[in-house]
Formats: sequence, structure tokens, C-alpha cells
Amino acid sequence: MTINKFWGVLIASLFLFSACERQKDEVTETGNSKFLSFVGSDSLSTEFIYSESDPVVLNLDENQIDAKIKLSDLMTDYRLLSLKNWDGGVVGDIDKILLSDSLVFILDQYTYNSLQIFDLFTGEQVGQFIPTGEGPGEMKSISEFDLDEANRRILIYDNSLAKVLSFSFEGDFLSEKRLPLRAHSFKIFPGNQLFFSSFNNGNGHLGKTAESDIFLLDSNFIIRSTFKYPKIDQMLSNYVPRDVIRENGGVVTYFPRFSNELLKVDVANNTISPIFQVNLEAKGLSEKDFGDIGPEFISERKEDKKFYGFGLHFVSPTWMGMKFNRFGGPELHVYYNKTTGDIISGTGLEFDFEDLIFYSFPLACVDQECVSFIRLGGKQYKDYEEIFKKEEGSGRDFTKVKKFLESVEDFEQPVLLIFKLKD
Repeated sequence: MTINKFWGVLIASLFLFSACERQKDEVTETGNSKFLSFVGSDSLSTEFIYSESDPVVLNLDENQIDAKIKLSDLMTDYRLLSLKNWDGGVVGDIDKILLSDSLVFILDQYTYNSLQIFDLFTGEQVGQFIPTGEGPGEMKSISEFDLDEANRRILIYDNSLAKVLSFSFEGDFLSEKRLPLRAHSFKIFPGNQLFFSSFNNGNGHLGKTAESDIFLLDSNFIIRSTFKYPKIDQMLSNYVPRDVIRENGGVVTYFPRFSNELLKVDVANNTISPIFQVNLEAKGLSEKDFGDIGPEFISERKEDKKFYGFGLHFVSPTWMGMKFNRFGGPELHVYYNKTTGDIISGTGLEFDFEDLIFYSFPLACVDQECVSFIRLGGKQYKDYEEIFKKEEGSGRDFTKVKKFLESVEDFEQPVLLIFKLKD
């Protein structure tokens, strides 16, 4: 295989991974049988006000969609981190990542259903949560989690038992509370408010309120505000994303599935408004497609190969980024620099930054530092040595990445890519 063909295969494999494209947790109980005390809650909530505002609008042509992204235009520094599990432990897949000042929290929901904690600088494992049961302080499944850094708390959501459990960063159980609904993605706000995204989750006991996509609960877990995305019916298809709600620097964002726009959530003013919109012309979903989204969504997208939004995005002090998925081809990454107005987009990658040979869309950002994960593809170091030999005449110095690969003990396990965005 020539070196160009190898990079093509590598790029395709990196782009095709998707940690969030999963079906929702299986729920055997009906909504009413599980939440009898919450039936008849229509009068409890008000609606978020949807404000059109003045979003940044990008109209991408075919050349911008099919382009290659130069990593040197996006980042200023990087490091690779190998995860060093406790004896017998493993990270099979990565569905969500969150960062604190010195720790990285990794949810592997579907392979080993665990939440593992690692040192952000050494990669050493320092904590782990796994399902243990249905009693107090126990969970049947780990469906979602969030961090309350101000109080050094980890909040774990169990969709099967419809409850949120609170633990200290050190792993001590603090409290738990039953929810009046089921959901699939959530974020904690100041004042112990919880912001949930939920659809097709068996919430019929909520009456008309169950038609909402977003639920804001107060500190007593009472539903106070709801929101239904006006442009796309989120209730039709069972194709459910994971990480549609994000926060960075106090900015909370919501990326509705199948959509091409990113929404900003202002809880204090009870408003939700678009801040970023990407139009993909014939290669994206049309208004007609939005109206017809239903159970056949997957088969239709396999046929027309159109891009669709599926929740994955980020907002940093300088950048906004959105990832668009599709069946039958590489995904599309779109990055917009809020300071310079520069647009970086494409379905391919140009590895022109230092000796970096891996990249994937970030799963979390804190200020300008982002983290994603890389699959080494089951290769061994000797496989990469052959690649480096073929690149000897390119003038690139692979010392940094070689040193990292020499230190990797398990090439089957994902590694983290931590990089700093350009200002």
C-alpha cells in the first residue's frame, strides 16, 4: 500500500467513528407505571421563549464541503495521552468526555457501562463507577453524567431507574433523587437546576408536556420550563444522539438532532436562540426532509448520502464547531473563528501540524483546550515504524509521536488527543 493510500484509509477510519450514534436505553416499564406520583404535571411548567436573534450563518458550497482541513489552521499545540487502567480494567469505547482542572472523566456506556476517571496529565486511573444494583446509592445503568466542579460533585443519571445520583470526585456517595421523567442528555446549572434533553423516552405520564424536547428542573426536581424545537419534530425517529447539550465558559448550547443550527440556552432569561447556522445546499437536509423525518430516516440517508446534524459540537472563547454525520462517506467538520471570521471546513484532513498523524472532532473543550479520542486500530509499534520510514524524505520530525507510540502498552484501547485551539 502506498503512503497516500494509507493516509486515505487512516483518515476515513478516523472520520467514520461515532461515539454518539446509539439507540436509547431499553426501558421495559411504561411511563405511567414508573411515575404514578408525577401524572398530571402539565400545569407545572412554562415554555422557553424561542428568539430568532441574529446567528452566524455559513453557506457552504461543494468545494468547502469536499475540502481538506489543515490542522495548522486550527491548533497551536497538542499532546497524546495513553490511559493506564487499573488491573483488569479497560475502556472499550468512549461515549462522552468531560474535563476538570486535573482530571478527565470518560463514559463508556455501551461496551462496559462504566464511568472511569483518569489523571489528565499522567493518564493514571484514579476512580471508577460501575452498575451495582437498584438500592440506595446504586445504579442499574450509567446512562449519562455531568460535573458540578464548584462543589466537586459527579452527577450520574440512571435512565433505567430514572434517578440522578451524586458522588464526590473521590467517589463517596452523597445523595440521590428520583426524576419525574426519562431523558438521555443533561447539564447541571447553578442553583442545582438540571437541564434535560428527552424524546421517545416513555414520558406519557407528563401529558402534553411530554411532547417537549427540553426540560428544566429546579433543585427539587420539579419541571419548571420546557421547550419544543419548532423546526423539526424531534419525537419521530428513534435514532438518538448523546451529547446535544454542552457548556464552555458559561455558554450553554443545544444542537437539536438532524438540525443545521446551534442554539444558545439562557436560563436566567428563559430564552433559547440560534447562534450558529450551517447551510449545506443539496448535500444537507432540506426543509422537505425535515418534515419527513421518521422511522425510515436511516434508510433514507443511506440512499441519498445527505449530511445531518447529530448533536456533536463545541463553543470556545474563539471558535464554534459542528460535526455533520452521514452514511456512506466521511463526516463533515465545520469550524468558525469568531474573532477573525475564518471558516475551516471539509471531509478530509491535511496533517500539516508538527508530527501529528491522528485527529478526531473534540468531545469536550475547556476554554481553548479540547480533547478527543483516537483509535490506534489494533496496530503495533512496528506497523507505524514502516510508515515513518516511508516519510523519511518529507522533512517532518516524528520524534514526539514516536516517543508516545513507544510508550503505549495496549494498542487496542483508545488514546486521548488533547490540543489547544488557535486564538
